[in-house]
Amino acid sequence: MKERWNFILYLLWFSYLIMSAVFMFGQGFLLSRKTLSDVTECVPLKDFGCDGRESNTSRSSCSDEEKIRRILSNPGAPIVCAPGRNRVMFVLVDALRYDFTEYDEKLVKPLPYQNRMPVFRETLARWPERARLFRFMADPPTTTLQRVKALVTGSLPTFIDISSNFAAVELQEDNVVNQLHKNGGKAVLLGDDTWARIIPKRWMRSHALYSFHTWDLDTVDIEVDSRIFDEVKQKDWDLLLAHYLGVDHAGHRYGPNHPEMTRKLEETNARLQKLIEMLPPDVLLFVVGDHGMTETGDHGGESKAERTAAFFAYRGAGFSGVGDSTIGIEVQQTDFAPTLSAALGLPPPAPSLGNLLLPVLPKTSVPVSLLQMTNTLKQITQYLIRYGEESQQVPLDRLALLINSTREQMSKAVAVETEEELDVYLADVKALSENTRNVFREVWVEFDSLSMLRALLLLLLAIFFNWLITEGLPIERVPLVFASSFVPTGYAAMAVCISLCYTAYSFKLIEDVVHAIILSTGLASGAITSALVIMHWDGITQRWYEGRSLFYERFARGALVASAAVLVSNSYIIEEGAGLSFLALSVLGLMAWNVGTLKALGLWLAFGGVLAATRNYRGCREEQGDCWTAGGGVVTGQASRAALVLALGATAAVVAVARRYVGWRGHGVVVAGLLACGHWAVGWGSLGSPSRSRLLARCSWVVLIGMFALLWRRERDSTVVLLVCSLLIYIANTLVLGAAYAPAAALALVSGFLALNIVSLLKTDGTSKSSLTTRCNSSVACAWALLASYHFYGTGHHATVGHVRWAPAFHAGDPNYTVAGHQIMATFVLLECFGMPLLFGAAAPLLALWGRGAAASARSQLAAVFSLCLKFALCFAIRSFACALSATIHCRHLMIWGVFTPKLLFESAACGAALLGTLIGASLAAWHLPASQRNS
Repeated sequence: MKERWNFILYLLWFSYLIMSAVFMFGQGFLLSRKTLSDVTECVPLKDFGCDGRESNTSRSSCSDEEKIRRILSNPGAPIVCAPGRNRVMFVLVDALRYDFTEYDEKLVKPLPYQNRMPVFRETLARWPERARLFRFMADPPTTTLQRVKALVTGSLPTFIDISSNFAAVELQEDNVVNQLHKNGGKAVLLGDDTWARIIPKRWMRSHALYSFHTWDLDTVDIEVDSRIFDEVKQKDWDLLLAHYLGVDHAGHRYGPNHPEMTRKLEETNARLQKLIEMLPPDVLLFVVGDHGMTETGDHGGESKAERTAAFFAYRGAGFSGVGDSTIGIEVQQTDFAPTLSAALGLPPPAPSLGNLLLPVLPKTSVPVSLLQMTNTLKQITQYLIRYGEESQQVPLDRLALLINSTREQMSKAVAVETEEELDVYLADVKALSENTRNVFREVWVEFDSLSMLRALLLLLLAIFFNWLITEGLPIERVPLVFASSFVPTGYAAMAVCISLCYTAYSFKLIEDVVHAIILSTGLASGAITSALVIMHWDGITQRWYEGRSLFYERFARGALVASAAVLVSNSYIIEEGAGLSFLALSVLGLMAWNVGTLKALGLWLAFGGVLAATRNYRGCREEQGDCWTAGGGVVTGQASRAALVLALGATAAVVAVARRYVGWRGHGVVVAGLLACGHWAVGWGSLGSPSRSRLLARCSWVVLIGMFALLWRRERDSTVVLLVCSLLIYIANTLVLGAAYAPAAALALVSGFLALNIVSLLKTDGTSKSSLTTRCNSSVACAWALLASYHFYGTGHHATVGHVRWAPAFHAGDPNYTVAGHQIMATFVLLECFGMPLLFGAAAPLLALWGRGAAASARSQLAAVFSLCLKFALCFAIRSFACALSATIHCRHLMIWGVFTPKLLFESAACGAALLGTLIGASLAAWHLPASQRNS
């Protein structure tokens, strides 16, 4: 039949539309950059001779300033270690918005956050030569983790910092703390444990506390206060870092316009006043806000209130000039890292794009100031060159222009003689640094709102028109439509769009050919499907007019829509596993009620028991509090003896029972299953043999691949082939899940089998046509999609990067020694995460073909399979659209990078796995039509 392959081509077409739109949305939404492992090195000034070159000879008789002048005359000289080292006290007041530091005596009734911190203005008025106050401008995303990275690296961190160690939490780039540790300095940490997690083992003393309890306003602040004043009296540290969280937590819980915010700001004021009074005169005090907050207390986005923080500097021995002229001047957070490095006598961190803030450094001579500034320019030049070598995000012509500009500024330094000339030179360097940041900001920081809106439009069009086709087009018309030229016309239109886009790109009429292709093919596909809907509008309206949905059908659709709609809630995403379990159980329960037999009730009770058993395998995420701290988080290490026995028993039972129903293919299923069991058993325990265990795993994969290839040998019964395919995917999934979670995969398989039997019992009027129509209604697809989504959680996963288990990539050996090592590793990890949507997608045609009443013509069967598979795919597309819309709405929410963005990534990947499984299952069903009915 011509239409059987048109069915598959249309499913492939729909999959392309959904995944290309998701890809376009991700391109506009996910901020990404390439991280480099370079570390800045500097040469001590004493190692230079009077000619400005490195010298290993005896000490020279010239002064340091003469050496510096000679070094400045040689732009190719290496970076010189800063000649002075100061002790620095770095107090980070989380979410210290700039207007919290302002004081206006004219305010009669100040708001809860106004006039609560007079210490800044009092200090500036009393000692203008000792204090500075700036507007500290952060770059989005304005979340604490990204801001902490920016403060110590001087770069513009994004949500995705691509590095060689993609599983690491530790900061992979050069930073001030690492530089201090490498050069023999000592650092002390108090407060937020974020610092200890991203920069571990670099602290002489550390008292880091858990920071996620945003409703706890006082614990961290009290603990830091109990230690910081004693630490100030110590002289064994070079950097004292204290991170206070109370202001930020008050904002999250109450917002800035609340008495609790007043209390926390007044506490901070008293704390800083005491620190200033007892601080030694030679110690630099930097009081920094990492970001601001909105009027609701949130942050994460790019509004001015979120980006504007405060930066206060104090030194008892004074700075150069006076502080009044600096009040309210905007400086960038990227400027902090090179400035802190210069204060500590260190070179700027390798990824820094910041400028030196001389007003907050001790007064030095003009040559020393020039040396510090040229160090920064040399480091930026090195970074520009290395980034151009490693990434193509920034056009080479723009990079070349920036490199030449920095070298030009370095060559001008030697001509600067006076303070006035230094001020002019400083302004020029500042403008160059700002231009450099703007170039990288274009590709690193800004959301591409236009791409995001286009992607949402394409997703909505694809979902809407395909919903009209599946819900409106009478099932008897489906074979006629796909026997026509509808699908070939669609592919021809897409080919024309691609050709036009490449032609326009070759003539430089468009810049982004990928986005142009996605947009044009998506709009063309929408136009073609809308034309199909218009042509069959009479049949669609008649079906809607005559159709009467049963209650369980309406409830199933509502459950799916509800599961998607509540993805705008971070609380629901955190507890989504429990919600999906309840919805799936409820939908299947109403179906069993509709059947109204004891068999259906027994199947539903067994189904509920299986879901209850999977609760033991549901993991916890950090936000779930007691569950997480009680050990319910990410499971690591080797499976216990009980878990091994359970895994062996579960896998053996599944393959033994299935063997009776799958014909000659059962031998391959059994062999693959036994090899998987041998893989776990041989490698378990201290006396196990890891090499033999990996060999058994590789043998199992060879059998699985061979059996999958044999699935395409024609058979009379497509149901058996689909069952074998499901079993093969199940065994593959158990291999990567490991012995600890293999029983969870078996429970998922059993729950799917029970749901399949409940669906096969749904009431009909006795005709095969009515039976197929009932089985492929949208409620069945919704229930199957809910079950597939639930078992992502039922196998121990959560939508967080921390829950990704990387060990499965190496269960059969180290793939890095193979030609396609990275692809193999990615395949194993993705299968471990999203094996359940893949399995349920491949088994979706069984919903129409399983059990009694399925004996109909091949054309009717295929129409039912197509309709059911498309509805199942639509369910995942709807959930992906909801996640994308939620990420758009919450792009400045506190949890955008911690909850909503990972959920978008995981849901998109689950959608891709479900679509792939659906294509596999539908292709097998079409390929194995009975020969006697193939030409019907």
